Amino acid sequence: MLFRPFTFTLSRMIGRQEFDKAIDYLRSGLKGNESDLSSLEMIAHCHHWAGHADDAIKACRKALRYDPKSFDMHSMLSRLLAEKGEHEDAVIYARRGLECYPSPLPEIPRFVTSAFQVLGRIFPRLRGADANESLRRIEAEQSEWFAWTKKYLNWYDRTHNDRLGPLEN
Repeated sequence: MLFRPFTFTLSRMIGRQEFDKAIDYLRSGLKGNESDLSSLEMIAHCHHWAGHADDAIKACRKALRYDPKSFDMHSMLSRLLAEKGEHEDAVIYARRGLECYPSPLPEIPRFVTSAFQVLGRIFPRLRGADANESLRRIEAEQSEWFAWTKKYLNWYDRTHNDRLGPLEN
C-alpha cells in the first residue's frame, strides 16, 4: 500500500467518499499479497464509512488474523458488534483492545515540523499541514474509545453478571 500512485489514487477515492470503488481498488492490490495489513485495515474502514457494518466486521476479523494486536481493528470491531447488539463478542474485542491500547504518541520534533513549513512553500498541498495536530486528533479518538469502552464494559458487567455469573477473561 505504500506505492505512491496507489496511495494517491486511494486517497482521492476516499476523499470523494467513493468507498465501494476504494474497496475494489484495495482488493485488486491484495492479489498476490493477501496479508497486506494496511490494505485489509483500510478495507474495514471503507466498509465502516460506507455503512456496511457486516462487511466491516468481516474485514476487521480478517485483518486480526494477520495482526491479532491491532488496536485499530479491535476498537472498530468492538463498537460495530456493540451497535448490532452482539454484546458477548463486543466485550471480547473491547477487552482485547484495552490490552493493546497504544502508548501516547511522542511530539514530532521541531525540525520535522519546520521541514513541513518549508515544503509547504514549495508544494501548496502541504501548506498548513500540522503533524502534531494530526497526532492530537488520533490521541483524542483513542481516548474517546477508551472512555466508551470503560463505560460499555461497566454496563455489560452490571447487566450480565447477575444472569451469567462472573465473566472470564
